[in-house]
Amino acid sequence: MGQDQYSEDQHHSPHPVCPHSLEAALVRYDALLANQPDLYEVWTYRGYALEHLGQYREAIANFDQAIKINPDYSLAWHGQAIALASLKCYEESIISFNKTIQLTPKNAQAWYNRGNALIFLQRYEEALTSFNRVVEITPEDYKAWYHRSKVLANLGYQYAALASLDKTLALNSKCYYALNYRGTVLKKLGHYEDAIASFDQSLQIKPNHPDAWYNKARCYALLGDLETALHYLHQALKLNPTLYKAIAKIDTDFNALLHHPRFCSLIGSMPFLNTNQTIAFTTNDTQISV
Repeated sequence: MGQDQYSEDQHHSPHPVCPHSLEAALVRYDALLANQPDLYEVWTYRGYALEHLGQYREAIANFDQAIKINPDYSLAWHGQAIALASLKCYEESIISFNKTIQLTPKNAQAWYNRGNALIFLQRYEEALTSFNRVVEITPEDYKAWYHRSKVLANLGYQYAALASLDKTLALNSKCYYALNYRGTVLKKLGHYEDAIASFDQSLQIKPNHPDAWYNKARCYALLGDLETALHYLHQALKLNPTLYKAIAKIDTDFNALLHHPRFCSLIGSMPFLNTNQTIAFTTNDTQISV
């Protein structure tokens, strides 16, 4: 899963995300359940503790137990959905997210997580409905506006995606990955100079963000400024050489550089290039939050 906003999310779990405190919590939950095994809230809290420890299958078993005792406890359904999504069981997770929303229709986090699960399934129209619902409930949620923009772009609505990104940045002007994605959308529209300006803004906030360096290189290559393109490609390669060498080798945005000696030196030997192939490389920020 993506890392950019995982690191920022405030998780609505019953306990702090600290391994030692989680393990201590599990001991307390076990003691409670030994005397009263029908405490569905405790089974749920135990499930979230296991989820935070990365023990997703064990967490699901706990949420299942809570749901058996109280089928209308939305927190257990939501926890089950998150654990399923963490195991990449997205179809199953959607069922549990839907149940969560049925029980708590204004649960913005459940709508948000449902939208991200749908993105993994490439069910973009349904994902858009989810993120639309999130911004209706919590209009200040800049991450929801950001993910909404990605869905719109995938549906081909590039200008609507830009409007959603503008809302993201109005709410959080320091959201470097939104600035990077804004540049990516502008590049798709052929607005290379504006795209470069957006990548520059992203890099002002996070100078070691290789996506923005790489995307700047693509824009300069498309503008015919090959030396500048090579300079920025080199910056991306310094930060993540293995990944960006592999991508650059098949990226048609660099067609004008294919026989440039420095390009060949930077990325190594060239594979067979399918000239119809394009790369849409952006930071993967999709997440399922707890």
